[in-house]
Amino acid sequence: MFATFSESVAFAEQRTVAERYQTAHAHNRAMANFCATDSRLMGVALLPLDDPKMSITELEHALKLGLKAVWIPHRHCGGRSPGHNDFDALWARLAEARVPFVLHVGGVPLQIDPAWMNTGRQVPTDWLGTGENVRSKDMTSLHHLAETFIGTMVLDGVFDRHRNLRGGVIELGAGYVPSMLKRLDWIAEIWRKSEPEVAALTRKPSEQLIEHVAFTPYVYEDVGDLIRQSDSRLYLFSSDYPHAEGGRQPLERFTKSLDSCDEHARSNFYTNNFAHLFSM
Repeated sequence: MFATFSESVAFAEQRTVAERYQTAHAHNRAMANFCATDSRLMGVALLPLDDPKMSITELEHALKLGLKAVWIPHRHCGGRSPGHNDFDALWARLAEARVPFVLHVGGVPLQIDPAWMNTGRQVPTDWLGTGENVRSKDMTSLHHLAETFIGTMVLDGVFDRHRNLRGGVIELGAGYVPSMLKRLDWIAEIWRKSEPEVAALTRKPSEQLIEHVAFTPYVYEDVGDLIRQSDSRLYLFSSDYPHAEGGRQPLERFTKSLDSCDEHARSNFYTNNFAHLFSM
């Protein structure tokens, strides 16, 4: 169960750090209270990463409340990399608790710089008929910061140091994942010659991502083709219900795209990868 509006304050760089954490704290109480009415609901906490000590304090609050995952913004962490030494205690605590972190659309602003929309012609409305959601050009780079965030975690050795850490990249598509795996592998192979931390990685980046991170494709993406290019352990079913972009018949569309895959790959997509993400 994700928030819809709270993150716009908790993750907003224009807000004070205190406001971000206060919002996250209030949201997490409310989310736990809402989900307490039905054991099927898995509440997702909000966790800014702008101040490492405040993040640890709020993480402990979220864990005490029984929330099942932690949503973090996919941008730099208060001027630090997510692989900064100051965050090792946070990743260690998540790994120990077997609670995954998640990146989700809305963790950073949806829209690209307005200059890219300036054609000298009328700017189109978004798919909702307003200007507040996503237009076609926004989709060209919607996943970029998430890819940067996850790639940085890999190259900084976060998953090597915390072998039980799991993460999900939700509602940001998955079409970029096969190329990201290949790119990170050759980055590691080339830069290991000049960067000691990269040389110290004990597993290829692609192996780390297959083990530690799962991605939800959009309903219009060909999951079968993504699996053929990479690994069936990387992808999760997601309908995005009740939002319209999730499609009217996500099960039918995803199942059709998996026609050429074996039963093991289909089981990974629909059940096994979710269970792995949540250490079930």
